[in-house]
Amino acid sequence: MKPNTKNLEYFFNPKSIAVVGASRSEGKIGNTIFGVLVKNFRGKVYPVNPKADRILGRRCYPSVLDTPDVDLVVVAVPAVAVPKVMEEVVEKGTKAAVIITSGFGEIGNHALEERVKRIITGKVRVIGPNCLGVYDSSSKVDTMFLPEERLKRPVEGPVAFISQSGAFGSVMMDAIGEEGIGVSKFMSIGNKIDVDEIDLMKYLEEDEKTGSIAIYLEGTEDGKKLMKVGKEVSKKKPVVCLKAGKSKKGTEAVSSHTGSMAGSARVYSAAFRQSGIIEAKTTEELFDFAKALAYQEPTGGRRIMIVTDGGGFGIVATDQAEKEGFDLVELDKKSKEILRKCVPEYAIIKNPIDLTGDADSERYRKTLDLLCRNERIDGIVCIVLLQITTLGEDIVPILVKISRKYRKPMTFCATGGKYTLEKTRELEKEGLPVYPTPERAVKAMSALVKRGEWLRKVL
Repeated sequence: MKPNTKNLEYFFNPKSIAVVGASRSEGKIGNTIFGVLVKNFRGKVYPVNPKADRILGRRCYPSVLDTPDVDLVVVAVPAVAVPKVMEEVVEKGTKAAVIITSGFGEIGNHALEERVKRIITGKVRVIGPNCLGVYDSSSKVDTMFLPEERLKRPVEGPVAFISQSGAFGSVMMDAIGEEGIGVSKFMSIGNKIDVDEIDLMKYLEEDEKTGSIAIYLEGTEDGKKLMKVGKEVSKKKPVVCLKAGKSKKGTEAVSSHTGSMAGSARVYSAAFRQSGIIEAKTTEELFDFAKALAYQEPTGGRRIMIVTDGGGFGIVATDQAEKEGFDLVELDKKSKEILRKCVPEYAIIKNPIDLTGDADSERYRKTLDLLCRNERIDGIVCIVLLQITTLGEDIVPILVKISRKYRKPMTFCATGGKYTLEKTRELEKEGLPVYPTPERAVKAMSALVKRGEWLRKVL
């Protein structure tokens, strides 16, 4: 079967939303969802609750059937009430619904889940049940039932995030929101009675606001379909996936979490490689890779140069680069002669290049300009320790200008406190992927290398 992308746009760009189970009681799920939408969503929002006249100053409706026409319905009522609500959604002719409610297949209540599935099949697109639903940073659709003061919403950006687990998704959204990583869309898909990761992957392939796709996956219903669609999408956009449930106990946990079949870790890893999906081994790698792939071009090979203003960090980066199988290329004689004129004699011009602890912005500019023009270098890991006083405020615009001018694949490392974090945010706003450790910067480069290698095989 082909992926089904019909009407998925109504999850992200609806003109109107109804919240079934909207509540007047602060702290309840229906109250939080409705309140966040009222505050931020740019369209119309209607509360549905037969026991209330008004919620947050808005007229309340006893049923979805009584509301004006709506594009999206968010369902936050007890599980036993969901079938009746979905019958009304179908009768209303609404195009999409998010079922937040849990208490279905994940706890063994398969009969109730199948009943809902029969009601909605072919009539309305559904995300869930047992999920957080969706967040769109542009339209401000936000069905997450966690308040903003507890879960920081990420800013607009190029990474789309699909999560089979609501809890995993919410924690990671909070973390990347704090880190300043920009997100285009977030989708928590839960038990996947209709819309799944494959449908969403295919939809995101054509989404202009998405530069890369990050997926947390516990299991899939159709491995061959995942591979086929993954290969199609990966030709156009990078996809990174963290497969959970690899150990024996982890596999058992997956089954009891979302009712999915976990499958063999080796099988999934092989499928990812054949499909061009880049596998992340840790939660850290999932977003490190997705960020680099969204911001930077894939490399043309494995020849990597490391530049630093701190020798120790350069050594750590070199160790990691060897683990990744990179070719730590040395400069040719002519390039060394040119570089030697740009740096003091005590600077080290072997790979890793150490500009030393008195490096200034101009030293970085001249060095990076030379390296970016060198066709024997496929990618650069640039470490900038901003604590040294010789580095001026102009280091940020210099790094941005160099990156944009040459489009040479680059990852950056900047480690430190408040000042460093401020400069990191400035760099990332301009599309430069920055990491707090040299190991992470090098691993992120490995994602650019792997993507480049795969694209050269298939295109």
